[in-house]
Amino acid sequence: MIEKLKQMLGNTFGDDSEALMSDQGHTKLLAAVALMIEIIAVDDERHDAEIAMLRQLVSERFNLSVDKAEALIEQAEAALQQSTDFYRFTSAINREFDHDEKIELVESLWQLANADEDIDAIEQHVIRKLASLLHVSHKDFIATKLKVVGE
Repeated sequence: MIEKLKQMLGNTFGDDSEALMSDQGHTKLLAAVALMIEIIAVDDERHDAEIAMLRQLVSERFNLSVDKAEALIEQAEAALQQSTDFYRFTSAINREFDHDEKIELVESLWQLANADEDIDAIEQHVIRKLASLLHVSHKDFIATKLKVVGE
């Protein structure tokens, strides 16, 4: 069973699954950061403000040093490139995050989408989809958006 889990993590997070297996906390953070990166990438434009917001959120929300946050972002980018869907990330988050942590993650996604002061329709669509996959209610989805953009 352990070998099967290692293989699944290897398929999801790359060949460094041995190291990831030793730290469940790292795995859940990696999944969350991968979703954050997806919001930045979904509109095919990477703005400096979005990159800066990603670094800030990863460092502050997960209480990481700048160097550790940067390493986690790099690992999450690699995992995201190897992935074909969101399921592996959202299922890891659903197993490891409580409801409030999921709402905070959705809020972070809104902050990233709004970092360039322009939330594209595709960014909103992906955040809605991720919120649904994370079992965050529509009410909380809207509340987090309003908290970030103040509409």
